Amino acid sequence: MAWYYGTFSCGHEGRVNIIGPTKDREWKKERAFNKMCPECWEKHLDEEREKANKEAAEKAKEMELPQLTGSEKQVAWAITLRQNLINYFNESVDDKMVMKGLSEYYGFIDITKEDILTIRDYIIENKTDAKYYIDNRSDRLWDYIEREIKNAIKSEKELIEEKAIVDIKLESTVYPDNKITNVVAEITVKDDKVTVMFEKNEDFRQLVKSLGYKWEGTWERKITEYTGKAEDRAAELGNKLLNAGFPIMILDEQTRNNAVNGLYEQECKRWIKFREKEKVLAISWQGRDDKLYKTARKLPGSKWSSPSVVVKIERYKEVEEFAQLFDFEFSKAALKAIEEYKEALKNVEVVAPVKVEENTPKDGLKEILNSSMKVLEDLKDD
Repeated sequence: MAWYYGTFSCGHEGRVNIIGPTKDREWKKERAFNKMCPECWEKHLDEEREKANKEAAEKAKEMELPQLTGSEKQVAWAITLRQNLINYFNESVDDKMVMKGLSEYYGFIDITKEDILTIRDYIIENKTDAKYYIDNRSDRLWDYIEREIKNAIKSEKELIEEKAIVDIKLESTVYPDNKITNVVAEITVKDDKVTVMFEKNEDFRQLVKSLGYKWEGTWERKITEYTGKAEDRAAELGNKLLNAGFPIMILDEQTRNNAVNGLYEQECKRWIKFREKEKVLAISWQGRDDKLYKTARKLPGSKWSSPSVVVKIERYKEVEEFAQLFDFEFSKAALKAIEEYKEALKNVEVVAPVKVEENTPKDGLKEILNSSMKVLEDLKDD
């Protein structure tokens, strides 16, 4: 390794580090100094890059291409990369070897020149994030085709179906007069769950979480005996979102109207359940409520068994009175257990027991004193 000094083609003096056999170093030195110095070369690259970006921007304006999003530097570079991609596609479709290779080596047997240009146009129209062109700048033609062909080339049937879906969603969407966004929360109703899709938003997240929704790839609420009907929960969710300023989309017209008008059955959060193993009625409610707890604990034989106050099934009448006073509902299992207990009571023998009079212990002295006989001599006073 040795340093050699000289003058670069740009006129600046400097040095270069040359390694290898001594006999080769002279021509390596000559070749190195026939180039620009590192600083001038870097400046030259910047100028060429700026020139290419400017030309690409002018072409983009001339071709009326969509504007790209990103930082200023990202957009400037991505515009050039996009133009390179356009040129690459245009040159490829006219290259017979490329077209043959797509068919024979990459499995695109029926792809045509028109298909490739359609994919090109799809990318230009739909990929407006500068990051897309930067991240994929090294991809080959077949990479783009494989990634984008499904969305770019669709059958007439698929296009008709897509348009129908868009139209249906549009007519199923309502906007609140106090809307805070144009993005729509899509609510889907199924028998066993209600789901809602929306972009990342903290206010939205807090609202759906307060209604019992959990993130499972999308926000969803499982429908059980204790939640009420799916349609009611969907209408409730829609109503809360509308009042918070979020547009909603619900396909079912009745559920959508109920959301707008606030017509849904309130979710019951106070339940009398049944614990099969312990054969007890379990009094449950959401949140802390000292009054409910104290009143429930006054029921005969009650005790705390987290997370409920439990009472023996034999005390079902007292529990029914408690439930009526405080708007509790009985689960199906609890109702069944009570009915079975009542039925069991019917098979119990009911008898009228004979009442036995208790014998009163004899008071002999009293009898003597109350008798007409003379007082016994030995009982008289001296």
